[in-house]
Amino acid sequence: MPHWQPWRRSKVHETQKRQRQSPHTASASQLDPKSANPFPVYDREISRLRAHLRGLKDAEWSARSHCRGWSVKDVVAHLSTDEVYNQACLDGTMRQLPFSGGLTGWNGRGVRIRRGMSPLETLQEWEARQERVRRAWGTIGVNGQIPTSVGRYPLRLQVWHLAQEYAIHADDIEVPMPSRDRQAQLRWRAVFGLFAAEEYGEPVDAQLKGDRVRLHRSGRDIALDLETFIAYLTNRPQQLKDASQRALVRRLVA
Repeated sequence: MPHWQPWRRSKVHETQKRQRQSPHTASASQLDPKSANPFPVYDREISRLRAHLRGLKDAEWSARSHCRGWSVKDVVAHLSTDEVYNQACLDGTMRQLPFSGGLTGWNGRGVRIRRGMSPLETLQEWEARQERVRRAWGTIGVNGQIPTSVGRYPLRLQVWHLAQEYAIHADDIEVPMPSRDRQAQLRWRAVFGLFAAEEYGEPVDAQLKGDRVRLHRSGRDIALDLETFIAYLTNRPQQLKDASQRALVRRLVA
């Protein structure tokens, strides 16, 4: 299992030679995940998600999310499963985790075993696990390293990955956000998404300029807004409200 790849696109796209050679743009260079502090971003994502979940009515927990087959409660159960992994990284107990069936099997089991829990129990478990992990990360410090399933890995980057994952799953359950905050969030997600795609060996040839993206695919330049670009990076066309944009992303990830 990798250090964490919950949001990768389901297909590895063929990468043209010019994609691998394309440098980061000036806009992207404003945020360098290797040096920027991810904790303020991560903490905002957690605070926003926690406030939303604490305000849900009973019926809202059973609403469908944008994760196929999962309710809102199932998504929170999945987040607890993520924190089980994070705790195991810190405790040195990763080998005790049941990873048979790969990442899909791990995620599915984590949701199924929590289906009998109430929404409050599910929320409380996630909060307790997340708070414990966050305290431990704070003690280690942003410049530290942690053990992962692929060996020692910079904590700074791990926190960026988890901030990205929490943002994705917040969208899966439609956590509301003021427009200004949303645009700021989409900007860092786009920059980090390009970094992570390159880290995974699936570089994306795209240029960020303000709130627009120019994506180079198959000899074409495609203009995207940040919402659509994030849906492309995360293979989440279902999160988009606009039908034409959903169709575009489905074509791009096919």
